[in-house]
Amino acid sequence: MSKKLTVSALNKLESQLNTQRVIQILGDQYEVKIKTIFRESQIQSVVTNYLTLLQDLKSRTEVDEALIQGTIGLLNTMILREFTDLPIPKGNKIEELVKVSKTLLDSGIMKETFDKLDKDELAKIEDKIKSVNSEVGKIVGELALVSSVQQ
Repeated sequence: MSKKLTVSALNKLESQLNTQRVIQILGDQYEVKIKTIFRESQIQSVVTNYLTLLQDLKSRTEVDEALIQGTIGLLNTMILREFTDLPIPKGNKIEELVKVSKTLLDSGIMKETFDKLDKDELAKIEDKIKSVNSEVGKIVGELALVSSVQQ
């Protein structure tokens, strides 16, 4: 027989969803906390923020090619921002996030951290992205077109 869901039971479920572990990166120089469970609400946040960034870029009248190329790594940066304690700005300023994204990529932090994230949890994000993929592809395609017309 099932029980009635109580506030206390709901709080217990919440705490179970907030588990994390500590990993070492850059030759054990730094430790990073990573979430072990990717909650649906957090996955939605990643996808929504990423789409918002692309829409913002699309709405600009002038966009340079370097900025458009920099957006390729933004999804991974959004994932790291949501599921780790890496110092990634919480705002959605594209230029600032592209700069951080390039630093994470060039320093190897992005790869090292992604290698230690649970693959099944990452697959949840991939599935969500696939469900909105046509919108993302359309926006990126339009950005590339705008960039080539401006040159």
